[in-house]
Parts: sequence; C-alpha cells; structure tokens
Amino acid sequence: MNSQMPRASRRVRFEEVTPAHEYAAFFSVSIALLVAHLGLPIFDGYDDLDDLQLTFLTLPSGETVTLGEYAGVPGTSIYIDVAMQNIPQIIFDSCQQLRVSRPEIEWVHPDWQVGFEELCVEHGEIEGIKRSSTAKLQQNNEREPIDCFYHALEIYTRPRFSEHWAMLQHNLGLAYFDRIKGERWENLQRSIECFDKSLEVFTQDKFSGKWQINQEDLSQSQEALKIEEQNISKLVQIVKLLKAGIDE
Repeated sequence: MNSQMPRASRRVRFEEVTPAHEYAAFFSVSIALLVAHLGLPIFDGYDDLDDLQLTFLTLPSGETVTLGEYAGVPGTSIYIDVAMQNIPQIIFDSCQQLRVSRPEIEWVHPDWQVGFEELCVEHGEIEGIKRSSTAKLQQNNEREPIDCFYHALEIYTRPRFSEHWAMLQHNLGLAYFDRIKGERWENLQRSIECFDKSLEVFTQDKFSGKWQINQEDLSQSQEALKIEEQNISKLVQIVKLLKAGIDE
C-alpha cells in the first residue's frame, strides 16, 4: 500500500484528512476546553512531529479550519488552507466561534497579524467564555481512523472539494485495508469501493500519478479479497465434510 507511514489502529495521519496545513494561530487553551461548548468530536492523530488530537471547525461563511493539540504541548493550534480568501477574517471568525478571549490568543502568523488586529479594533474585543476545567473530550475510545475520514467527507464534499474528496476516499480505502475490527472480507469490499470512488476523480488522463497509485492499491485489495474468498470457500467445504462425517 502507498501510505506514507504505518498506521496505528486508532489514529489518523493529520495530512491525510485535511487540506488545512498552514499554522495560523495558537491559543493557550486545550482542545477539549476550546470546543466543549460546540460539542465537536475530537480524533486521535499523528504527524511527523508527534501524536496529536484534532477536530474540524466550520465557520458561518462555510470555510473549515482544523484545530490540533500536540501531546505534551498545552494549547491549541489553528490550521488553515492557504488557498482560502481573506485569511485574517477567517482567523477572527474562528476566534469568535470558539469564544477565544484576547489573553488566550498567544500567537498569530505574522503574515496575517496586522489584518487580524485591524479586525479586532473594528469589531471590538471578542467575548470570551468561562471554560469548565472539568470539560471532557468529545471523544469515544472506540473511534477508528475511518470515523475521522467519514467526518471529513461530510465537510469536504465532492461538489466543492473534488480532489480532496478523492484523496479522502483513497485514504479511507487504505484504512479499511488495514482495519482489524470487523470481518476481513467486508473491510476489503469497502476498501475496493473507496478506491473506485477515488478513481472517479483521479482519472488516468487528468491525474496519471494518483490514478496509478489508486490502481495499485485497488489491485492489492482485490487480490486480498480473492484470497479471503478462497479461504472462506475452503472453510465452508471443510465444515461440510465434517458435518457429513458426523451425520454418518
């Protein structure tokens, strides 16, 4: 499989699930406390630096930013897609939605700090919120990487984000291939379905490299399913022979 790193069973690689990779601001509030009043789900993830927890924040404008907190580093980073328009406004709107008070904003990227400060002057201080120290993570220990991918697919839909949607489908296919939970044959079937969906966008003529990767991963899932079905068929035959022997 063409994944960048070996997967852990309950974590998702940060870059595989979001196009928001640019570090835009840092808040001195844990991700659990930051999103507790919004009830956002928090997922376990990792990147090249460390383990982290992440979630997605969709603004009234329809733009989505990603929030992340590294293990052992108290505080939450906000990540944006540099292709977004009017990034200072997006940072400001994120602060409003999260109810981040001025003292909780420790850092804003220099490229957008002036614009952000101007918005603060124009609209006044952001109204903070009293945060309960007992707030719990909106997190289920039974969550898997596939849950994060499905959540992301609800945000990054095919009509608006066709390439990222296709990338998510491909990575979901990899997650199903690697999945331990559930029936192996069913996971492989779903893996194939995801690669097929990805190939609807990553066609050979427009995305030859991504098409080739999808084809290789699709073939591997198909071959694994074929072997699994053969094993199941053999097992059924053995059970039949054993039953026939018992009946005699």
